[in-house]
Order: sequence, then C-alpha cells, then structure tokens
Amino acid sequence: MNQAPSIRGFLSRYFPVFMGAILASVFSLAFAVPLFFESYFRDLSVADTAKYSFICGIALTMVIVHCNFMIARGHPQWVWPLVVLLGLCFACVLPTIVYQPHAFIYGVSVLLPLLALLLLNSKRHREMRQKLVEVRHLREAVIARHKAR
Repeated sequence: MNQAPSIRGFLSRYFPVFMGAILASVFSLAFAVPLFFESYFRDLSVADTAKYSFICGIALTMVIVHCNFMIARGHPQWVWPLVVLLGLCFACVLPTIVYQPHAFIYGVSVLLPLLALLLLNSKRHREMRQKLVEVRHLREAVIARHKAR
C-alpha cells in the first residue's frame, strides 16, 4: 500500500466476499447443527434437540464471529479455526444421508460449508487478508509513533 488506503475502494472490492464467507459459515451452522442432532441423537425429545441445537449453534456462531473479527483486525491465521469448523460441519453432515433427511436440507447442509471454504480460499479473500495485515502494520506504526512522543 503505497498511499493511504481508500475505505470506499477497499469495501467495494473485498466486502462482498468477506460477508459472503461469514454468511455461508453461519448458514452452514444453521443447517448442519440441527441435522446433526436430529440424525445422531434420535432418542432425544424434540425440546431437548432444539435446546442443544440452539446452545451449540450459539457457541459455534460466537467462534465464527470472533475469528472473522480477528481476520478484520489483520490476523490472517484466524482463518484456520474457520476452516476446521467448516470441515467438521461437512464431515458431520455427510454421513447423515443414512438417516434419510429431507433432500433439500441435506443438499444445502453439504453445499454451504463447501461454499464457505471456497470463499475463504478465493483469491480476493486472500488479497483482503494481506491488505488487512498491511493496515494492521500501519496502525501499529502510528500507535508506536504516538507513544514515542
């Protein structure tokens, strides 16, 4: 970044892929967690299944939010917990075909983690993470100059 970064240009280029990855991750959880509990814990009552799905979904959504916040702050290594979480979503949903879930729910539950992983691995998302690291270094340099005074 030779000149001061333009927030408008940055957002118009990288915001769609950033939000797409976040939304695909959250919707991946929204479909995968209930399908997981409904398939593997068939003995639970509907109320218990809903309760555990809700608690697990909230906890995992907080992980997604924290990872994306850290990515936005310029720490690209926080993409790896997202990759692991999405891989687990995919790996846990894939064998549920044995329990004959609804075809649409199953299809969306399989495709959304793959879409999120595709967006995280896209060239534009990788460029964004690199630019955010540069912005973090600029921010740290400004803070260091300010403290030196």
